[in-house]
Amino acid sequence: MTTEAASGHNQPRRIALIGFGEVGTRFAEGLIASGRHDVAAYDILFDDRREAPRLRAKARELKVEACASPAAAIAGARIVISAVTASSAQEAAHEAAKHMGPGQFFLDINSVSPETKRADEAAIVKSGAAYVEAAVMAAIAPYGLKVPMLLGGKPAAELATILNPAGMKMEPVAAIVGQASAIKMCRSVMIKGIEALVVEGFLAARHYGVEDKVIASLDETFPGLNWNRQVGYMLERVLIHGRRRAAEMREAADTVAAAGLEPLMSTATARRQDWLADQAAALPALKAAPEGEWRASLDQILKRLKLASAKAAE
Repeated sequence: MTTEAASGHNQPRRIALIGFGEVGTRFAEGLIASGRHDVAAYDILFDDRREAPRLRAKARELKVEACASPAAAIAGARIVISAVTASSAQEAAHEAAKHMGPGQFFLDINSVSPETKRADEAAIVKSGAAYVEAAVMAAIAPYGLKVPMLLGGKPAAELATILNPAGMKMEPVAAIVGQASAIKMCRSVMIKGIEALVVEGFLAARHYGVEDKVIASLDETFPGLNWNRQVGYMLERVLIHGRRRAAEMREAADTVAAAGLEPLMSTATARRQDWLADQAAALPALKAAPEGEWRASLDQILKRLKLASAKAAE
């Protein structure tokens, strides 16, 4: 399915963001800075008493139109970008489908399974709009709008020609929706699995006072990776984004299960990511700790575990 240029009430410059978190704000900043697009956004937290003032202030700073509903953001937008949590992705797509029609694109950048993306596609296509999936292949922070993305769906190439001139780095890789997400999910099994192993392995190593020896051995086995730096980086990523990463790993587990394989590793990874997110919630200062001070962060977690164990033994 291809889409004709937006016409009628659709405005070629207007892009709607559903979700105004880390990804949404970075994309909005880049799209507006390009001078090629205007941005409207809706986020469920726009109505949250604690979070709304911060998010609305950010929208004003970036010159983003903060909308009261998905329908208001979508109205007149040529492109709708869904950047919500993995657990909310399907709901966001089905809600957007109620307000979309011919001449509009729905770009689904959420980290969910191929099966979820195909269900989202069915809802959007039924509305007459075009659906494109995106797999975001790196952390947003270092790249912003230029983060590498793989696109799937028949309209993918057409959408890339619209957004790449604004500074996006989109590569159409498949006409079949689900294949780009499969690349992302299978990669996540590896990358987030390694993060979980680092958390578990180095907490135990720090407990026994052997972390430097473990790093020396890893550096010998995998030269050039600088494991002292990798441990700090991976620990920080999970401390800050563990809850979101755990949700993504549950989607990865669904992806593995759909292939007929029991997702033992993916499920365990989700549990360990969630577990560290719990520690970060109890020790908020950990999220601001410098990467290079990862030993001190591990010590704080180990101290908390020791206290919890002593209390349980009373």
